[in-house]
Amino acid sequence: MKNKIEQHHTIDFVFALLFFCLFAMCSLVVIFIGSQVYSSTVNTLEQNYTQYTVIDYIQEKVRHNLAEGQIEVQDFNQYQVLCIHETYQQTPYTTYIYCNQGALKELFISDDQTFDKERGEIIMEIDHVSFQLQEMMLTITVENQQQIQKTELAIIGG
Repeated sequence: MKNKIEQHHTIDFVFALLFFCLFAMCSLVVIFIGSQVYSSTVNTLEQNYTQYTVIDYIQEKVRHNLAEGQIEVQDFNQYQVLCIHETYQQTPYTTYIYCNQGALKELFISDDQTFDKERGEIIMEIDHVSFQLQEMMLTITVENQQQIQKTELAIIGG
């Protein structure tokens, strides 16, 4: 009779140990899945933040200069550049917004200086930005990490 009692206790211990191991494995699987979902969510939010911030930045720059003839899109050595013309104290200046070496850049210079894509200040890292101006409608396309965000802005005012 003693042997039966000892085997019964051994089986109880093994069952409890197996149940604990199963619980631990399920907990690890849930934690792993949760970390994958969290990582994916963070990447998506960061991507959206980058694209919308770039578009908002450019839109605000354009909205501050809506007079006729102040906004134009030019090509400089295969670079599409958004040019915003302004006048301060009777001196004409141009703000150039463009993408170079994986970053959105801005260069603010007087009109008697020449545009140099290397001199611009880095605003934010992105893969590509393009501009299209047709019939007073500016189209801004931002591409970052294989996702494309596009917006249109009416150039009215003045």
